[in-house]
Amino acid sequence: MITDDGFNRWSQLVRTPGAVQLQSHCPIEVPPIAGATADSLPRPGVRLFVAPVDGGPALYTIDITSTQTMAMLEGFLASGTHVGKVLSWRARGFGVLRRDTIRLSPRS
Repeated sequence: MITDDGFNRWSQLVRTPGAVQLQSHCPIEVPPIAGATADSLPRPGVRLFVAPVDGGPALYTIDITSTQTMAMLEGFLASGTHVGKVLSWRARGFGVLRRDTIRLSPRS
């Protein structure tokens, strides 16, 4: 799901299960979602460059600011073992009770 400002945000995408093939990543300052208060500042995050898998929606970048999600991916991103892998996700619950499940698997 692309937000009004044209960026794919993890917080929006994770609401429905999905999968993408990871290509690369870079650290970024993620701008606030359009419509946020004027005093909202960019947040440190990670931008994933991805390709669609199995005919899913055409996502090309995903911006992540969730510290838990970044921590789950940190080792893979730092070592480069993420390239070409399929990242799939699903979430359960809402708000502070939301639990994201992330799985990295080889491309089949």
